[in-house]
Amino acid sequence: MTIENAVADTDTTIQFSSPDSVNNIAKADTARKAKKTESIDSPVEYNARDSIIYALGEQKVYLYGEGNVKYSDITLKASFIEFDMANEIVFARGTTDSTGKSIGKPVFTQGSETFESDTISYNFRTKKGIIKQIFSEQEGGYLHSRITKRQPNNEIHMKDGKYTTCDLPHPHFWIAMTKAKSIPGDKIVSGPAYFVIADVPVPIGIPFGFFPTTKTSKSGILIPQYGEENRRGFYLRNGGYYLAISDYLDLKLTGDIFTNGTWGARVGSSYRKRYKFNGNYSFSYYENVTGERGIDFSKSKDFAFIWSHSQDSKANPNRRFSANVNFTTGTYDKNHTRNINNVMRSTKQSSITFSKVWPNSPFNFNASANATQNSIDRSMNLRLPSVSLNMNRIYPFRSKSRVGKPRFWEDIQVSYSSTLENKLNTYDTLLFKSQFSDFNTAYQHNIPVSLNLKALNYFTISPNMRYTGVLFTKTIHPRYIEDFQYPNTDIRVDTFVIDTIQELKYAHAYVPSLSVDFSPKIFGRYAFREKSRIDAIRHVMTPRASFSYTPDMKGKVPNYYQTVVVDSAGRTRQYSLFDESIYRTPVLSGRQGSVALSLMNNIEMKLKPGSDTIEEAKKVKLLDNLNFSSRYDIFKDSMKWSTISMSGNTSLFKRLMNIRFSGRFDPYSYVVDKNGTRRAINTSLWKDKHQLVRLTNFDFSTGVNFKSKQKKSGSSREGDESDPTTRVAETTVSGEENYYGEYVDFDVPWSLGIDYNFNYTKNKEKPDIIQSVRIRGDISLTPKWKIGFNSGYDFTNKKVSMTNINVYRDLHCWEMQITLVPFGTYRSYSFQINIKSAILRDLKYEQGDNWYDNF
Repeated sequence: MTIENAVADTDTTIQFSSPDSVNNIAKADTARKAKKTESIDSPVEYNARDSIIYALGEQKVYLYGEGNVKYSDITLKASFIEFDMANEIVFARGTTDSTGKSIGKPVFTQGSETFESDTISYNFRTKKGIIKQIFSEQEGGYLHSRITKRQPNNEIHMKDGKYTTCDLPHPHFWIAMTKAKSIPGDKIVSGPAYFVIADVPVPIGIPFGFFPTTKTSKSGILIPQYGEENRRGFYLRNGGYYLAISDYLDLKLTGDIFTNGTWGARVGSSYRKRYKFNGNYSFSYYENVTGERGIDFSKSKDFAFIWSHSQDSKANPNRRFSANVNFTTGTYDKNHTRNINNVMRSTKQSSITFSKVWPNSPFNFNASANATQNSIDRSMNLRLPSVSLNMNRIYPFRSKSRVGKPRFWEDIQVSYSSTLENKLNTYDTLLFKSQFSDFNTAYQHNIPVSLNLKALNYFTISPNMRYTGVLFTKTIHPRYIEDFQYPNTDIRVDTFVIDTIQELKYAHAYVPSLSVDFSPKIFGRYAFREKSRIDAIRHVMTPRASFSYTPDMKGKVPNYYQTVVVDSAGRTRQYSLFDESIYRTPVLSGRQGSVALSLMNNIEMKLKPGSDTIEEAKKVKLLDNLNFSSRYDIFKDSMKWSTISMSGNTSLFKRLMNIRFSGRFDPYSYVVDKNGTRRAINTSLWKDKHQLVRLTNFDFSTGVNFKSKQKKSGSSREGDESDPTTRVAETTVSGEENYYGEYVDFDVPWSLGIDYNFNYTKNKEKPDIIQSVRIRGDISLTPKWKIGFNSGYDFTNKKVSMTNINVYRDLHCWEMQITLVPFGTYRSYSFQINIKSAILRDLKYEQGDNWYDNF
């Protein structure tokens, strides 16, 4: 006889402890208990929102409406659950609502693993289960299976399965597997499998499949990409081996090979230590072969070293180390990079820096290695290394507990600075041929002692005493030689030569100086009528005049100057022994004095509030800065005024438009030499031509940026099937990126930017004018389509500058991108459609015409 007890309450959750129920049933049915050889080792808790029915005769519990069974780390939820307490088996399935729609499908969770199915049967004692129509996520991929068996070790055996990276219940694509085995957190191994796209089987099959699902990196072979170039032939690219050394370090060895003989190799690594540092580096080497053997055959070498290192801010507050190195030969980007922005960049800078400060001490230490490259003329400027030790300003005469009025000597300040530099200016073709003597090395340290005295609120008087010592590694010895005979020739001529001698020489001097600075502020305000929307315009001027004087220290400090005859007429010129060094001679020749003048301007407008009394008055900047500066050299023999410099900038329309400009004006007249070049002379322009100044250079640039309004946070568009911000290209271990190295932002339907640059230089009778305009922008035709463009026009050369068009299409789990450079030196196009997920990123189709073939 079956005893049933039904409870119906849609608002109350009823929970019973399974061990008690099992024990009660076991007492009533001792026969079935005797047959049990083992039992579950943890409590089984169950509840339901709708009702719970006990069938004591059958020893079963039926859960209706959001049933929930929990055992150890296992949780099972479904609309209908049947719990067989005698056999310790649970069965779950979904139900249908009044419209016939399936609801409440079983959801099985164990630890961090969760999957959904149509029906599930699970034995708590044996930990085995039979599942139909499973849907489960496996470390970025998704498993579908018609019939699935779960084993006690959590392995899953599947029949008629699907593996995909599409998260939809009915995916856009999948790999159909006749049978497969999934080892959670490790891999999926399948038997015969084939590819299906949009429900259409692709006639490409494999005898077996292997899909890693581990959370950690695994070592393995990297399959190369294949293709063809007109210039270098067929190629295999980026093939090699990936070595997962540890969770904090990896190593990637790859290479390229072309049928014309060109080959290259790369080694790269990424590393990370939590709360300490992270970075990546790569080294690439290529041998390039061009032309035909016996005709125009040539071979060249390219290399690149890329390193990025950053220190975590929590690692050490007193010591920092960072690196940003992009060191390549001049033709590396042209021949091997796939990022067109790198090709168009004419200069590259690399730096490695280390800094340290000592707590509760004024001292700090800095060391760096820097390199600047120019890909146009292939020049290189190296500073290897640059080291400095500095002491911040201290007040040695100040007492820790000041009493009474401060004395003026208590404001005497002392600081210290020292620098060691090693420089080399060369070309990348001569880099490894340079000798040590080609480097320019010097060490300098300074000890300035100064005092600032205020007078009449606007004047600052600063007497200074500075000691400077410099250790030079080379000196120059100029001389005029009559009837000089060139080696191995019969040519004799009077000539002037400068000999450079490698020797260590320490030069030092103490130099007193005096400076007086006058810097008031002048405010002007113009008020408008009451009916005007403008309240007032405010003008702030900051004129500044500073005088500096250094006496002639001849006879008081060592003399490091020499007077040399420079021509047959007996004319002389003064040279320093260290004119070709990094640092100047520690003491200047003769007395020095100058007056520096400058004027800063700032103009802003104040608008009255509108009719709304809540609205506040607004300030609008009309001119952020307008600066003028010049200098008058008191003791100079001629042309004592320097050129007048002007610079300014402002922003308009709520910073929608930015304007910058600068210029230089010469107050002296000029003569024109035989080459047509203007040369300034010691005659004022006013006296010669009745003009105050002449414009020699003017730069003007402006940019305007438009974009549509962004959507409010949390809003979404109809038809969006995935995150609207999608990563379309990842930086590789070599540091290179594809064309789309940024996030595609579909929240901004369109944007447009226009930049204009104008440069005017007049060193000859006819001025040189360079002007160009650049247009960039993008537009989202739909939430899944985005078109970007970048182009410009060079008015000087009268041609369109480098233009590229980018088209991106979000295909949910796929993506398509088209890049087009329609004309010019880098004319090319590329088309690619690929799966987004990194697990199956090699499933893609590429087609294009590379710019390499244009050279």
